[in-house]
Amino acid sequence: MRRALSAAAAIAVAVVAGFAMGPAGMGPTFARVADQRPQDPSTQFGGAYASLDARRQALVTNWVQRFNQTTRSSFAPEAFYDQEISLSAKTTFEAVTHALMTTALTDATGRSVGDALTLVERVESVRGQVPGAPSDRQFRVFVRLTASAIDTLDASREFLRRVDNGVYHKGYPMNYRGQGGTPSIQFSVALDRRQADVDVDYRSSSFPLSMFNGHLSSANSDVRAGTNFDRHVNRWTGFRNWWRSFFGIGVSDGTRDATAEKSVPFPVEPRAGDKTVDVMTGDFLTAWLVEGNTREAMGYVSERSYACLALDQDDPTTLDRGMAPFLLASGLQAARDALGAHASLDGLTVGVRLTRPGLRVVTQPRHAQFVVYEVPDDIAANFDCESRVSLAPAKRAGRTYGRYYGSTFYIQGPRGAVPMVLLWARDRGFWRIVSWHTEPDARDAPAPAPASAPPPPMRADPTLAAAARDFLENWLIRKDINRAFDYLAPPAYACYDLLRGPGQPPSASPEDAARLIRQGMTRVAQDAGSPARLDVVIAAVAPVHPMVRLLSHPLAGAFALTSVPDGIVRAADCGTRASGAKFDGVAGAQSGNAFGMNLRFRTSDGDAPVLRILWVKDGSRWRITAYDVEIP
Repeated sequence: MRRALSAAAAIAVAVVAGFAMGPAGMGPTFARVADQRPQDPSTQFGGAYASLDARRQALVTNWVQRFNQTTRSSFAPEAFYDQEISLSAKTTFEAVTHALMTTALTDATGRSVGDALTLVERVESVRGQVPGAPSDRQFRVFVRLTASAIDTLDASREFLRRVDNGVYHKGYPMNYRGQGGTPSIQFSVALDRRQADVDVDYRSSSFPLSMFNGHLSSANSDVRAGTNFDRHVNRWTGFRNWWRSFFGIGVSDGTRDATAEKSVPFPVEPRAGDKTVDVMTGDFLTAWLVEGNTREAMGYVSERSYACLALDQDDPTTLDRGMAPFLLASGLQAARDALGAHASLDGLTVGVRLTRPGLRVVTQPRHAQFVVYEVPDDIAANFDCESRVSLAPAKRAGRTYGRYYGSTFYIQGPRGAVPMVLLWARDRGFWRIVSWHTEPDARDAPAPAPASAPPPPMRADPTLAAAARDFLENWLIRKDINRAFDYLAPPAYACYDLLRGPGQPPSASPEDAARLIRQGMTRVAQDAGSPARLDVVIAAVAPVHPMVRLLSHPLAGAFALTSVPDGIVRAADCGTRASGAKFDGVAGAQSGNAFGMNLRFRTSDGDAPVLRILWVKDGSRWRITAYDVEIP
């Protein structure tokens, strides 16, 4: 039984009721909150609720009902969809769900087991164009899968589980890819096997054609971009291009959604801009508690903080993640209403000192209203709600400073003082609240970290780091393609046909594949120009997969070296992938037999795709046995 709450925590209850929600990653959804006034139907953009089939209407209706219950609104699904949804959110929802419902699923015997839309229990949120968000957080639908969805995907002939997502889709490592080439549907699934990020990849992640195409990332899943609509209907018939007929013109890759703000109910940037944590804390508290401006206060809250509410539930997986931002906003508003109007923070918030070892007080002018601390990584990891609800094994954090800050204070309420701690980290270019905790001095607070320093991070084998550097410098700086290519072992030749672009010929033999790979490497070397150093032309990309460990080495800014579990090594083998063999996941976490290398080419046009390379020691020599290109 949960312990009883004291009267002094009454305001905290209101805050807890809406200050966090589910695992991170959901953010802006179907609706906007700030202005819910009915609009003239003549101003609606594009498709209409009435044009959707019954199944997709049911998904929208379910979402609107949950939204109404959460926000105490009374929207009708028809009016909500027709008048409140942005163009990019609507085209994303319709394109993804259309691809799903027109993808028939069959088992190994050829028996029908429904279509891919039957795997979706409900829609959590829809991401259209979100200015400033990473490419893998735009143009996709976040869903809750049915309890049997993963078993169905595993048994189907139309989807294969491929190498786990290593760089993109953080929090959704399990990668199920539709077969038959691009365009293809991708299910990126969380470790709980229920939450998923679903998108359509319209562009080929080919080598070498995509290596310098930074815009590929943002245009990859937008059905409106370039010729993506044509690709869609060539694969899945019956999809109507209503947005072009509405405007009379096409929508180019670089066109900004004219109603993008409608799909972003809360600000995408904090009101104060990119300032220090003391300034951000002060303006967050002012917007929330003094002005009662919940919308602007939400601009300071990271999606990572939604995980905090899960810790207050008997079963964290039962939380409705799609409603997270709205619960958060209503909780903030309820707390402010309970406090009443105040002209300033003076007397409303009082800074509180913590005695926990390892915290460093930051000198700042508003110390009386809130205290700011530098928080080392190891203490932040214990405090962070997202880490505590994750199903993945925790990564060991060191006592390093600079990545996290905390702000602590009491809120003086009508029935007593409520202590609070906010954890801040960089998120999409700004300091934002990534976690929070009430009653920081209570017995259930995380235990203090040991005073002794943790062991130093694991270093890469110096011979591996030297081989990786020599390969890249021969390839990109010295342009000695023969010496660079000599690092590729014959098993890597099978990667050519897996990654060749639509205009590239298939290989006639392993020797022919080797010749074509060499041609591709030559083209990349030419396009890279004449850099004097590797870090001028390429940049390291850290892994996000929970079982892949980053290693330190002298050129860590130019390329990342990682320790890779044996299960991922087996799945990465290009010969196995080409055979269509099923991947049963990362069954074992044992590692040390192969190592990864992640890098992307520096471009001025967005984030280029990530080149992932697998290294294995062959006797006394390091060789490349597989490579892959990962795009959002």
